[in-house]
Amino acid sequence: MATPQAPDENEAEEDVSPGGDGSLLKRVLKPGKEHGPQALTTPSPLCEITLRVREENAATQTTIVWPRQHHGADTPPGLPPQLRVGVETMRLGEVARITHVDFDETPSVRTTFDVEVIAWDEALVMNSVTKRIVKRPPIQAWREPRALDRVVVRGFLGNVDYGPLSAEWPDPSLTAPPIKGQWRLDEDIQNDEGRPICPALAECVKTMRVGEVCQIQIGEDQGTIELTQLREDPDQALISHRGAWAEPGDAERRSKAVDALRAMGNTHLKKGDLQKAIRRYDRALEVADDGGGDDGDNYLMEESEDAQQASKAAYEAGKEAVKRRSLAARANRALAHLKSGDALQAKLDCEAVLEEDEGHVKCKFRRAQALVQLGSIEQACDVFKALMEVPSLQREARAGLVNARKMLRAHRDAERELFRGKIKPVKAPVEEKPPRKNALERTVVASLAGRRAAGRAASDAY
Repeated sequence: MATPQAPDENEAEEDVSPGGDGSLLKRVLKPGKEHGPQALTTPSPLCEITLRVREENAATQTTIVWPRQHHGADTPPGLPPQLRVGVETMRLGEVARITHVDFDETPSVRTTFDVEVIAWDEALVMNSVTKRIVKRPPIQAWREPRALDRVVVRGFLGNVDYGPLSAEWPDPSLTAPPIKGQWRLDEDIQNDEGRPICPALAECVKTMRVGEVCQIQIGEDQGTIELTQLREDPDQALISHRGAWAEPGDAERRSKAVDALRAMGNTHLKKGDLQKAIRRYDRALEVADDGGGDDGDNYLMEESEDAQQASKAAYEAGKEAVKRRSLAARANRALAHLKSGDALQAKLDCEAVLEEDEGHVKCKFRRAQALVQLGSIEQACDVFKALMEVPSLQREARAGLVNARKMLRAHRDAERELFRGKIKPVKAPVEEKPPRKNALERTVVASLAGRRAAGRAASDAY
């Protein structure tokens, strides 16, 4: 352990416990590294940290490696697990005296450790990718890549050589002049130099910043990769509602961008890459934004009435153009959801299109298909019957109706078989008749009735 500076007894200990309960106190004995890419950073739970530790009153120090923190991770023997929280507040080369206070004991027990951080190794495990940072990016590189951004990587992975690493810090600007080796994230499978890009490498690049260098392992392939350039996708600027400050021609740019993204989605849909197709349709709807990113008040800035009317008409035309393309992208997304088995989302997309365009027969048909998957078969049959009147969908609607009726019949047969013998008819309750009177009782009753009748007749005659 490096020789620490004499601690200042008047310097207060810093409470670094997670809950601020005073269970973990830290006093810096020697400041950490002040220069270099790791000067202002501290290790994270993803780091494997190498330490020199000496317990209070111990004659010797011990070098230990504290593994990454995850469920079931081991704690180095003899050290309280809470000590890791204090270590994660230290910089490279820093020496600190960390005191753990155990309040569960009566009286509380204080254990003090002198700790020096020698090195750490940060790794990120993502599905089949293990990423280990060996060079951190500069502070100016603040953003990680997003889908469809253009990126350039250098280094190698397995047998693929992407070029030499940068000798100096690369330009982190999102509008830097383009260099060779570009490819679109989450879209291209090779860069513009023809070198292959695997999906696992793309997932790794999404977690990097410009200038970062990391060692990665993908399956049996190992390599060192640098994110050399990140150029923002030009459509990203359209994914924002700028209100009355929309730029001239904004609707036209949105229309072209939505068309391009929908064409990408259609290509992936034909190839059967449904999730990537859905992501492209999602992006197209984001770009469409609600019809142009303009609230329609720009025409008021024109001086003459004719100019105002022309500007308003152009705004309405542009808004309608974006809306048509947005509906087309949503209708295609409904088909992708339907093929991927997400019938509910397909139904919602179709209904959203039909709210704007009641005559969209393809969405009516896809909605009926979604209803079948959701179990509303009788309702789907009604839609198929109506669509049989549409010449372009007669064959598909008839086939859909036949299949729906087969499924409905199968469901009813299954229900009948399921409840066979379990539902029994309920017998009607038997009414109890009063007991019949005997002959003597009937004679007496009849005689009394006759006498009453005679008495009433005599009274009436009198």
